[in-house]
Amino acid sequence: EDDDSDDEMREELAPRIPTGKPRRQGVSAEAINDTDTSWEPPVYPKNPEVRQQLTDIIRTSHDSKMHMLFGGVSKDTFERILDACELKAVAKGESVIEQGDVGDYFYIVKSGEFDIFVSKGQDPPKKVFQAGAGFAFGELALLYNAPRSATISAAEAAEVFALDRTAFRNLVIKSSEAQFRQRVEFLNGVDVFQVLNENERASLAEVLEEEEFEDDEAIVEQGERDDKMFILLTGKAVACIKGDQGEVEVRTYTVGDYFGEIALLSGEPRKATVYAVGPCTCMYIARPTFLRVLGSLSSFLERNIGTYEKYQDAIASAALEEGRTLTELAEDDDHKDDEHEGATQKQKKVGVRKRERPSENLQNIKTNTKIEKEDAEPETLADKVAQDFKVPALVTPAAEFEVPGTQMMVYGGLILGQKFTMNKIVHARTDAKPMQVGDGDEKFNWSNGATKIKAGTDIGIVCQKGQKSASDPTPNQDNFFVTQKDGVSMYGVADGHGPFGHLVSFRLVQTLPHFISKSEHYGKDWEKALKDAFLDAQQDLCEFCKLHNINIEASGAAGSVMVMEEQTVHIAFIGDARIMLGSWNRRDTRMIFCTKDHKPELPEEKARLEANGSEVREIDPGSYRIYLPGSNFPGLTMSRAFGDTACNGVLREPEYHKFLMQPTDQWYAIVASDGVWEFLEGEEACNLTAKKLRLKGPQETINFLVGASRKRWEHCCGDYCDDITAILVQWNSDNKESKSNHSLTVKRPEK
Repeated sequence: EDDDSDDEMREELAPRIPTGKPRRQGVSAEAINDTDTSWEPPVYPKNPEVRQQLTDIIRTSHDSKMHMLFGGVSKDTFERILDACELKAVAKGESVIEQGDVGDYFYIVKSGEFDIFVSKGQDPPKKVFQAGAGFAFGELALLYNAPRSATISAAEAAEVFALDRTAFRNLVIKSSEAQFRQRVEFLNGVDVFQVLNENERASLAEVLEEEEFEDDEAIVEQGERDDKMFILLTGKAVACIKGDQGEVEVRTYTVGDYFGEIALLSGEPRKATVYAVGPCTCMYIARPTFLRVLGSLSSFLERNIGTYEKYQDAIASAALEEGRTLTELAEDDDHKDDEHEGATQKQKKVGVRKRERPSENLQNIKTNTKIEKEDAEPETLADKVAQDFKVPALVTPAAEFEVPGTQMMVYGGLILGQKFTMNKIVHARTDAKPMQVGDGDEKFNWSNGATKIKAGTDIGIVCQKGQKSASDPTPNQDNFFVTQKDGVSMYGVADGHGPFGHLVSFRLVQTLPHFISKSEHYGKDWEKALKDAFLDAQQDLCEFCKLHNINIEASGAAGSVMVMEEQTVHIAFIGDARIMLGSWNRRDTRMIFCTKDHKPELPEEKARLEANGSEVREIDPGSYRIYLPGSNFPGLTMSRAFGDTACNGVLREPEYHKFLMQPTDQWYAIVASDGVWEFLEGEEACNLTAKKLRLKGPQETINFLVGASRKRWEHCCGDYCDDITAILVQWNSDNKESKSNHSLTVKRPEK
């Protein structure tokens, strides 16, 4: 499709709701007359069934703009929007929007299909999208008083809910603006955010989430670790501290009060439980969002350390307070500053008393609960992951991909229930006998007579689970392989992503070396051999996932492969699992080469994606993702990857490079997942590792690199950390401990 047409369609399908913030020049929203108090929204009667249908469409639509437009409106405003939507029938071929016209309605599709056409100059209109039930269109002209940017016609008889221009602006836009202003006002009154400037508080206001709680529901719980700070919007809440004799109430909260700031700032366990007293509503912000909006929280605190000393004191005081008995707490009616989260605000002092929670109503508990069969349809991702582990074909090695005649074949396996930093299980097929070395390391030694490298080759491998969230059910989604056959060494990393990235990467570390070794170009034309292997692995992946009902529309993997034949290094890669080639020689320490990520904003990549009908959208400054046109799905970050079948134009053909070593060159390579490269560039990685490699060898060096990467994750993202996998290959090593010319050390999982 024409690039400009795609841009115009993107504008029509991706609204930016005015929030009252200073906007960039050149975009002008139509002014709303806030002084007109006589306006009343229209009411179009609907039977309960139709009203519920409209509610369900708005709440469950896959069209991202529905949440953007309606997700923040109040319950009362939402009901008025339902009243104001008029159900209209549209005949086949009828146009509800004409390009260039003034906008009059916003439309939500109830049934049928609509074709969306864009005209440019004298060229005939081009179809750029088809919108079905649950999609919406027409908001841009209403938001910004702009002409219609497309013609939208019914491809078949259809029904739409239409919201007129005045109702849309008064109900949707004014509601969004009012909510934004309210949030800013709240932040202006929150002590912990007083050090922020106006723009920073406005940025925070845009990302605050909202949650409702029922009477006596725990909003936060003592002893838990999380990273959210809450601000009470409506209702009341009470803080309680639990000890030997139960819980005592130590503090009440009313509208405008906040709690949870200690967790936001430091990640400390909760010092108290906070219960809702009657229904209440809270706004909250999580630490990763805070970091994303404002940058490093650590540097932020360093700029304002004096302001936060009282919060550090609160943490220490709360820990001390927690050690006291409840009797002592209850008797201390005169304490003036309850040491728990939120205690630094002006106190709403209450008498400390034992809390009696309502007993649970067990009358409606069924005693004849049906036991679900093992093959029942999974209800959650955790259920799906657990069910997949009951299918041997998905989680155990496939015999058909064993490469015959290998001296070494090792790759990572899958296991449920792994925690942060736990090591990958390892499948090894080799005659070399493993030796236990170090703390949980396993080492293999063997000889390869075909190499032209003068000295030995030492390999170190680390593959460890990250920490995406406390409830993330997916195993380590990274994987790796090392295969040596006929004197040819193959190294690879697959960095999985999406709900089933672990299954994708596990399949790839088996199929890639298999298809490389089976290629007719093996040992003859490595560029063709690697290209064929990548494409064959993708085809196998699609067929395999279809057979086992694994959805890989938004699940996939970056993949990088390095082949060493004699003294030539061949590199093929897609995505962001990089390969860095460097020299560890003391007098020639340098980075020789590092792959560059296949990002969708790169001109060649973007052109291909858009020519194939996908949309490249900038979601944050400098951050681009790939979507289906007019949708918020799937949000792919790389323009080349295995899997990721939702968007056309995502490529599996690898970028290829080769380098010729001299037999005595002291080179090394790092093949690693994005867990290493997210906060490290190739030059910095080389500077960190070359000297260490000379002095400590590959395994200690790779441990150091993984540790350095994890520290950067912690510094920038708090508790969040990606899975981390790294293979370090050192050629012409000084290892004289073994008579073999190859060694491989890998961390085994904890028992």
